Amino acid sequence: MRGTGLSRPENNPQVKTAWHDLLVGAHHVGNGALRDVIGESWRRCVLGRVDPARGEAPARVEHDDLETLRAANERLIAASAPFMMQSRDQLAQTGTVMVLTDPQGVVLDVEGDPQLRQAIGEFGMTPGNSWSESGIGTNAIGTALALAQPIQVHGAEHFCEPIQRWTCSASVIRDPVDGSVVGALDISGMSRDYSAHSLPLVVTTANSIENRLAQMELEERFQLLEAGVAALSAARGVALFDARGRLVKANERAAPLLAAEGVVLTAETRIPVAGRAAADAELDRFLPARLLADRVEPLFRGRRVLGYVVSLPEPAMRAPVVDEVDATVRVLSPSATVVVPEAAAARPVSGTGERDAVGDLQRRLAFLTTHDGLTGLANRKLLAQRLGDALVQERCAPEGVGVLLINLYNFKDINHTLGHDFGDLLLEQVADRLRRCLADAHTLARIGGDEFAAIVKGHSVEALRGLVARTLDYLGASFCIEEHDVFAAASIGIAIFPTDGDTAAALLKNADTALHEAKALGRNRFRFFSAGMQDLVRARMSIGTGLRAAIEGDRFRVVYQPQYRLEAGRLVGAEALVRWHDPELGDVPPSRFIPAAEEAGLIVSINDIVMAKVLAQIALWRMRGLEPPRISINVAAQQLREPGFVEQLCRRLDERAVPAGAICLELTEGTLLADIEGTARMFERLGRHGIAVSIDDFGTGYSSLSYLTRLPVHELKVDQSFVQGIASEAGKRSIIVAIVDMAHALGIEVLAEGIETESQLAFLRERRCEMGQGYLFHRPLGVDDFEKLMV
Repeated sequence: MRGTGLSRPENNPQVKTAWHDLLVGAHHVGNGALRDVIGESWRRCVLGRVDPARGEAPARVEHDDLETLRAANERLIAASAPFMMQSRDQLAQTGTVMVLTDPQGVVLDVEGDPQLRQAIGEFGMTPGNSWSESGIGTNAIGTALALAQPIQVHGAEHFCEPIQRWTCSASVIRDPVDGSVVGALDISGMSRDYSAHSLPLVVTTANSIENRLAQMELEERFQLLEAGVAALSAARGVALFDARGRLVKANERAAPLLAAEGVVLTAETRIPVAGRAAADAELDRFLPARLLADRVEPLFRGRRVLGYVVSLPEPAMRAPVVDEVDATVRVLSPSATVVVPEAAAARPVSGTGERDAVGDLQRRLAFLTTHDGLTGLANRKLLAQRLGDALVQERCAPEGVGVLLINLYNFKDINHTLGHDFGDLLLEQVADRLRRCLADAHTLARIGGDEFAAIVKGHSVEALRGLVARTLDYLGASFCIEEHDVFAAASIGIAIFPTDGDTAAALLKNADTALHEAKALGRNRFRFFSAGMQDLVRARMSIGTGLRAAIEGDRFRVVYQPQYRLEAGRLVGAEALVRWHDPELGDVPPSRFIPAAEEAGLIVSINDIVMAKVLAQIALWRMRGLEPPRISINVAAQQLREPGFVEQLCRRLDERAVPAGAICLELTEGTLLADIEGTARMFERLGRHGIAVSIDDFGTGYSSLSYLTRLPVHELKVDQSFVQGIASEAGKRSIIVAIVDMAHALGIEVLAEGIETESQLAFLRERRCEMGQGYLFHRPLGVDDFEKLMV
């Protein structure tokens, strides 16, 4: 019990009051049926000297220990993830949150109404804080765990006064295998907002999590059996254990060999596993250590241990025992089924070392024929097979089949910048997140370098829409890999049977088409397939062909959109914009050919052409005695990360006699976030050479003070979508104000794009936005027209 340091409870007035309230039952304001339960809890708190007036937050687990705790409760967190994510939407505006804890009451996850973030922080209802009954007094989480049953605690029924504004319901979550308590689920809220239906809701959700744990257990056993089937078919005695050290299967030879050692093989047989302590009552179930030395081999799914193969020792002087199946074999439960190998008697028992190595290789190759070796997910072959099977089942018992293709936004940049080992670690974390947010998927697969797929059954279009949106949100959060914060936003394409195809091949093809359309819209987007997309695919192919011809034939031209100082109305710069006229397609707008160029890997070549044309034009203007304002030039992520980019740019400036201050490099947020540290170093080098940097389309992506404070940025460009919403949308006005204030606090200037009306201009001036561009001033101008503004 956690004490308060008081030597005698009667010397503390709060404890005296608690004793009085306990004896008269004054704290029972809620569920009368639980009066005795609450009373017993209060008695434990009083005797344990929990201070009723304590105001500090609950005991907290340190950061490193919290990560260890999360790892130890990985299965519980994964099983709960879909329900926690749903609560983010379902509990919004309800004044309640859902809380997941470990068996000791330490908070692992919190989701729900975002308006309660400050309140739950004050009360310590955040990851790492302990809500055990002995630490914080009577509360739904701690008391439910103490009693191993559901409970609801209303306002004044809480033992400690600071949390008596809350009403909470909690239910324990049990392991479906052995019935042990693995955690607790709680729904908490301010008393005035709390729903009477919360207790049944939390019990139902806890049951759903237990069902998901049971499903995960079956899936993992199936995967373990898949990976271990070759080992079980060997002539030697072999037993297969799961990741917790519990027997799953044994072959025919295992039981007699163990019997010869005086060990009875049963369904309760165990092996010790690192990180899992055994109770004293379980010790007699463990195989003797002498039989395990150097004979335990882990089986992996990616880098995660699925289970263990134990190759039992052969007796020193004994002929092969094939028909000697001891009576102990018959006591095996179905979960420890005996596997009879083919032609076992004909197999030699000598040369086991060589045979083991060959067997290991065979098992690995067999696994890799249907699974991805890095993430352990199904591969394209297995995905197509399971999709075909799902469609057959769908025709017999319709429940809806959807195919999702998921592609990471900037994985190639991350791989190129930080290395393939780093990229592999990212892919593993992406796979783990997909397992969490697509936990109910029929099949989850990795089908390419940075492309994943999922088969989802039993979901309506609207349910799929919500599931996909949550998945994008989950993948959009930063990943922490080797102390690097990286972002790997995604795009998702969806095709649905039978509307979008009645074969596996057709569905995958159309989901891929939808994925391409989603990618064309930008990061964190998804699209459902539609028939009209085929025309867009053909048009995009035509554009790709035309772009290659345009690069070879120098068919691009540059126009300049003027930029003005808003307060003084003075010309201070221009953005260089690329335009393309194709002999067959005519004038193709940038909104069509830029995404196509990025997808075809041509954007670097086009940007390089634009850079050369702009530098040549600036040099020409200066030779003619004109003083052009600063010209902003767009740069792609691939260009920025090319070795020697800064040095090459400086050489080009010197060759043209163009000063560094004559240009500004524009980069989108997605360009920056693949590698914040590397980007910061690059910006510092550009700054030392006098080259300014601007972040384009700010506000549409991961606009964050956390990365702006680490990057030497000169200018933020507010995306035109916010400027155009000034007149009608208060939310967009607020975003602009926040961006301007944040930038000024960091010493960064702000330029607003897309200014078209006097009212927009007036608002931006009032908010002290320094610069702007848009049709109110000028449309993009050709060289001759732009020159007129300089004289």
